Amino acid sequence: MYSNNSKKGFSILDLIVKIIFAGLFIFILIWLFQKKVPNMKPFYSNVFRENIKYMQEAGENYFTDDRMPSEIGESKKLSLKEMIDSNLILPFVDEDGKECNTEESYVSITKLEEGYELKTNLVCPKETNYTLKMLGCHTYCPNGSCNPNVEPDEEKECTTEKITQYQFKKLVKKTSSTYSCASGYKLKGKYCYKTVLVDSKPATETTGTKIERIPAKATVIDGKKIQLTTIVDTKTESTNYNKEKLNTQTSTSTDSQPYIKSQLPTSHTTTTVYKDCTKYKDERQCSTHNETRSYSCNCTSGVDSTGMPFSRCSTCYYTVPVETCRTVSVPYTGSCPETQDVYSCPSGTSIKEGSGASLKCYKTSCPSGYTKSGDGTSTKCTKSTTTYSCPSGTSIKEGTGANLKCYKTSCPSGYTKSGDGTSTKCTKEVKTYSCPAETTIKEGTGANLKCYKVTSGSIKYSCDSGWKLEGKECTRTVSGTTTYSCPSGYKLEKTTCNKYDEEKKKATEKKVTTSKYEYKWSSKSSLSGWTFTGKTKTVNGKKVCK
Repeated sequence: MYSNNSKKGFSILDLIVKIIFAGLFIFILIWLFQKKVPNMKPFYSNVFRENIKYMQEAGENYFTDDRMPSEIGESKKLSLKEMIDSNLILPFVDEDGKECNTEESYVSITKLEEGYELKTNLVCPKETNYTLKMLGCHTYCPNGSCNPNVEPDEEKECTTEKITQYQFKKLVKKTSSTYSCASGYKLKGKYCYKTVLVDSKPATETTGTKIERIPAKATVIDGKKIQLTTIVDTKTESTNYNKEKLNTQTSTSTDSQPYIKSQLPTSHTTTTVYKDCTKYKDERQCSTHNETRSYSCNCTSGVDSTGMPFSRCSTCYYTVPVETCRTVSVPYTGSCPETQDVYSCPSGTSIKEGSGASLKCYKTSCPSGYTKSGDGTSTKCTKSTTTYSCPSGTSIKEGTGANLKCYKTSCPSGYTKSGDGTSTKCTKEVKTYSCPAETTIKEGTGANLKCYKVTSGSIKYSCDSGWKLEGKECTRTVSGTTTYSCPSGYKLEKTTCNKYDEEKKKATEKKVTTSKYEYKWSSKSSLSGWTFTGKTKTVNGKKVCK
């Protein structure tokens, strides 16, 4: 009985509790739906910040040492499209699920005098903004310390000193000499040589008789003739080679050279312009509404049945106009100053490279001796050059340029040529024929000479008509023979004695001056005798630890 009553009471109480909780839940839902939708702007703003952060991290990973700008003021850019195409970053959208502008969104890095500036620019349909991050150059020491004697837990930060170097140039002139000789002279060092005829006179002519001798014809009578071996003696005879002049060949060609770029100083001015901009001003705004207020009315007083006094009043209402005011910022269009840097090139500039602070100005010129045509990147430097050469078969070349002379060498008839040019040798073998001492009879001459020895019997000698037998020879007297001779120091040439000497004179010297620029880097901002080119670079100095 007790048990049943207890169970029944618990069920009713449990039902009442459930009804109460259900009603409370419904009330909370109604209250929530009556409230405004919560402000989601911070959430969407966080999405934009995360996207720009992803781009910045991808840019830092991309701009490694080999991709960094090398000149101060130089910038390099990586667009959002290039990041996505290179899988450096995954595509993302804005708060409305729309893609951001992949061409105008980018990460750029600019080299400054100290470190680099990393700019991340994100352009989306509803929001555009950018961030700047300074990238310095830091070196951390091994084990957290620059001093090997310091324990690793004593951490110190080390940095490498950055030194700015300036590039200078100086025009250096170099003078060299070339030497040349007049026609007919041969250049040796700084002098010209030529063999000249200093004297010429007729050779001494001698006319008289001459006795010619030949072996007599031998006839062996009642005897025996034994042929002996003819003695052959060979010697080499040398003579000078002949020089035959050849025609010098000429050809004209046009030579081209790249133009020279000379950097000019870039002009820098600052101007102030005024542009429309949005400004704000405080404005007081008021509004009026009616407000209902209560007061006591129709009051009565008296004494109740217990003798206690009392006062009773009714509640009456009246309407009062109430003005509510607030101060708000109201936008309006105003004029704002903006400073602009203007970079320009001076008069005479032929080539412009870059823009803004990276603008570089150059003028073009041609090397010495070249003719300039066109200007800027269309500049052409040319000159006509005549070259002189010798034809095929030339053995000796004398002089250079317009004074070049060409010769080929040959040997007189009967001589064999060896070598070429001034090393030419003309030689021939000359053979003489003779008989041994025991020779009794000689027949013929030269290569036809035959030698015999006669044993027993006798020998009869005879001569042809016009010849006279004298012992074993045939002789005859020849009249009207003329010979020519010259005194010592002269050379017999046909019937003339010529004397030669070597003439020596200084060669013609021509000085050629060439100009070129020498370049050097220095940590000083000015150098005596040198001109600053406008280029700078940053190099590592000593290591400094804190």
